Amino acid sequence: MPSLLFIAPPDLGEAVLATGALDFASTRLDELMTTIVCSPDARDLYRATPGLEALIAEDSVAMWLSLARRAFANPFDVCIDLANTPAVHAISARHRSVRTASRVLRHLTEEWAELLGADRPLGPKLYFDERARARAAALLPDAAPLLVVAPGGLNAGKRWSSEGFAAVARRLVSDPMRGAIVVVQGAAARDGALTGEVAAGLAADGVDARDLQGIDLLAAAALMERATLCVGNDNALTHIAAAMGAPTLTLFGPTDERMRAPYGPRARTLRGQGLEDAAAAARLDARAGMEHLSIDAVEAAARELLHAGGLR
Repeated sequence: MPSLLFIAPPDLGEAVLATGALDFASTRLDELMTTIVCSPDARDLYRATPGLEALIAEDSVAMWLSLARRAFANPFDVCIDLANTPAVHAISARHRSVRTASRVLRHLTEEWAELLGADRPLGPKLYFDERARARAAALLPDAAPLLVVAPGGLNAGKRWSSEGFAAVARRLVSDPMRGAIVVVQGAAARDGALTGEVAAGLAADGVDARDLQGIDLLAAAALMERATLCVGNDNALTHIAAAMGAPTLTLFGPTDERMRAPYGPRARTLRGQGLEDAAAAARLDARAGMEHLSIDAVEAAARELLHAGGLR
């Protein structure tokens, strides 16, 4: 039975995008036994992968030594390393594909397609288990429209203001998303204070807002299947929403959407200033690139996405 070692990128958003590369590699081998190495925060993204033999959510010398000893006795048939991990070269594999710095500016789904010999961009592909779907159904059992707000991000430079997200949500649930439930979610524990702040502010104004920080990312993906709209920063949740086909508006500042925009049929990005200006400003003010985004501009872009889907 063929074996695959897949090493996911440490960035959560990229870990979502990388599920497409994993799925492509898996479909090329029958009855595959897959070992996945990822960050602890990404563990739930991969837990329902077909043919999963081992899911390792750590990065330690002991772990890499253990993998190397295992592969010495029984080499992996394929090793795909999208983290460019130095330790991977000590692990025996018959065929190896390792991410390197690209010389061409392109989206990661295209970069990884070339790496693996695919003739199309490798859009993300998430697999579900019953646990994820049951959790999503238990949290929001009714069929009300869902406005998902994802205000988190790895650092302050990638985060729009909590007040801005709350203001846009208030406007949208007044019209055109009257009666919608606002679901405020974070991608990792670091986002807890932000989601609580946005949800509490909305609830104080009588908006039906739910702080769902803390649910696992696969359950969050099951919720995204039902989302009428998702608005958020460049983080794992907007990547998940786009992958699930939800209309997704992602706000960008210092990072480059040409390389890492959420990938999906109804995904759109918005930035307040050019990337070069944002990068230069980031050295002086970490949030300058995001603060150029106005509430009116974000609301208008969100409405355009809704109208494109037939909601007016």
